[in-house]
Amino acid sequence: MRTIAVINQKGGCGKTTIATNLSGALAELERRVLLIDIDPQSHASIGLGVKDNEQRQSTTYELLLDQKTTASDAAIRLDDRLCVIPASTVLSGVEQELVDKMGREERLAHKLSRLPENAFDFVIIDCPPSVGLLTFNALIAARELIIPVDASFFSLHGLAKLRETLEVIEDELNHRLRVHVVCNNLDTRTHFSNALLEEIERFHGAILMDTFISSSVRLKEAAAKGVTIFGLERSSKPAAQFLSLARELVEKEARIDTSDLESWMEKLHGPRLVPEGVQFTLDAPGAKDVRVTGEFTNWSREGLPMKRDPADGLWKAVADVAPGEYEYRFVVDEVWIRDPNNKDYIRNEFGQENSLLIV
Repeated sequence: MRTIAVINQKGGCGKTTIATNLSGALAELERRVLLIDIDPQSHASIGLGVKDNEQRQSTTYELLLDQKTTASDAAIRLDDRLCVIPASTVLSGVEQELVDKMGREERLAHKLSRLPENAFDFVIIDCPPSVGLLTFNALIAARELIIPVDASFFSLHGLAKLRETLEVIEDELNHRLRVHVVCNNLDTRTHFSNALLEEIERFHGAILMDTFISSSVRLKEAAAKGVTIFGLERSSKPAAQFLSLARELVEKEARIDTSDLESWMEKLHGPRLVPEGVQFTLDAPGAKDVRVTGEFTNWSREGLPMKRDPADGLWKAVADVAPGEYEYRFVVDEVWIRDPNNKDYIRNEFGQENSLLIV
């Protein structure tokens, strides 16, 4: 599953147009696509026809705030290959509500990690036009970025500044991202647009996509009708361009840099599905005895014994549990602790934090 964030801190560059229509193009190429609208303006949701409040029982707000809301719960199926998790205006309050919460920047990544491996081929995240907590969640969840750039001097200047910002973020988080730049809303009939395109190629040619998107009123008409360009006019020029962009993106397979392997391994240490059931993993190098216990063991002190893997030194155990929700904790040398690698937890009647497992 390739997770791609569409980001630009400059407004008006066609970020949502790229996110919605690229998602539609990938679906046209028979890829299973989940579009996540993480922008409080909700333009991607509206542009795909998700307007009715009844359709928004779960949005990205609930996805980020509610421990029990999964990406599958929040996804609305638009057709056989395209789903969307819509946004809402209350999403703008997430930053204040999560200000003192542990792992607040990793909420989206954690929710996406719960999706079955074969659920989607692509996850496209439409980000707000700023680099705040919502965008940070998208950056950490993603492995790739698409930066739309329109034909303006300010957009060109903003691209350089955004790349500088991303380099700082990557260094701070030790999380490398593959970047693709897409020229959008381009009118090649003007000398000004062609001159700007040459400037972009000169300074950003290594990450510039070959396909560009022309200026077209048909894209605006499609958004007004709540459909992608393929729901309005499949034979149009912008439809052909988005198909070309999707094919080019499909050919660019995602890479995992070895320098990022450590952070990826840390994310894998939480409970995850394996053929035999759910595997629990804990890094406790000085422990002599480690067990996992919870509702699936009736909270017995003996619980399920874990064994140290000689290959990596991690304590591991596999539990055969039925689908459902379970609270659990680790018992390390008789000390009960919550899972440090699971961001989902619930306070029990004694005020202690129990980790939450959703199968």
